[in-house]
Amino acid sequence: MKFFMTLLLSVSALLNAESFFVLNNIKKVYPVIEIQTDKIDQSYKTEIRDTMDETLKELGIDSSGYDPRSLALIVYHAYAGETLMIQTELIIGEELRRLDDGEKVFGLTYQDREHFAVRDINDTESIQEGVEDSVDAILSRFAEQYRDDNKLKPKMTHTGDQSFAQMMRYETDYQTALQKAKKTGKNLMLVLTTNYCPWCRKFETNVLQKEEVNRAVHEKYVPVVLNRDEKQFPAKFTSTFTPVIYFIDATDEKVLHKVTGYSQREEFLHLLK
Repeated sequence: MKFFMTLLLSVSALLNAESFFVLNNIKKVYPVIEIQTDKIDQSYKTEIRDTMDETLKELGIDSSGYDPRSLALIVYHAYAGETLMIQTELIIGEELRRLDDGEKVFGLTYQDREHFAVRDINDTESIQEGVEDSVDAILSRFAEQYRDDNKLKPKMTHTGDQSFAQMMRYETDYQTALQKAKKTGKNLMLVLTTNYCPWCRKFETNVLQKEEVNRAVHEKYVPVVLNRDEKQFPAKFTSTFTPVIYFIDATDEKVLHKVTGYSQREEFLHLLK
C-alpha cells in the first residue's frame, strides 16, 4: 500500500488538475484514505471516509468491496518557503492497457487538489477545519464533474433562505436591510445564492453559521441573503457565479468589496476583521 500511495503522489505532481480528465461511466471504485502528516490525527480517516461514501452514494457509485479502480483521498503537508501548507488530493488510479502493445500499466485517470496555509501549527482545531473545508470542496468538484460528464441532473440542495435567515438573523429583503443599515450606521453585506448551488450550502454551513463568523458579521454589517433564482434583488448586483458576497456602503450603495465563490472560514473571518 505504501508503494501504491508513493507512486500516486509522484505521478500526480507531474499533472495539472484542471485538464483532460473525464469521469464517464465509473460505476464502482475502491476508496483509499491516507493521512500522511502528523498535523492531522489518524482517527479523522473515519470522518473523511463517511463524507466520501456519502458523495459516492449520491452519485450512484458503488464503494463496497475491492475494485481495481482506486479512488484515493490523500492529506499531507509540504512547505512553500517557510510556510507550512496542508495539501489534499483526490486521485483515481487504475490499470490500463497501452494502445500499441497491449501492455498493462498503472495510470492516473483523475486528479484534483486543494491546499491552505497554516498560520499557527499548534492550532489543531483550525487545521482540522481547513482539512474539512478542503475535503468538502474537492469532493463537491468531483461530484459536479461526474454529474456533468454523465449528464445527470444536479442534486437539489437548497434548504430555504428563509430558515437560514431566521436562524442567523439575516434580512431577506434588500430595501429593509438597506434602511436598517442606514439607521444603525453600518454597511450592508449581501449574500447572493441560488437553489442548485452546493457551494452556497457549504458556505452557509461551514462558514456563515459558525458563531465567531456570525458575531463578526453582525458587529460591522447588516446582513441580507437573497436568492438569484427568485429575481428579487437589485439588477446591478447580479452575478454569473454563486455564492457571491457584496460589501456595500449603505449611504450610496457603492460596492466596497466583492467576494465570488466559496471562501474558507479563516479567510472569510480575516476579511471581516
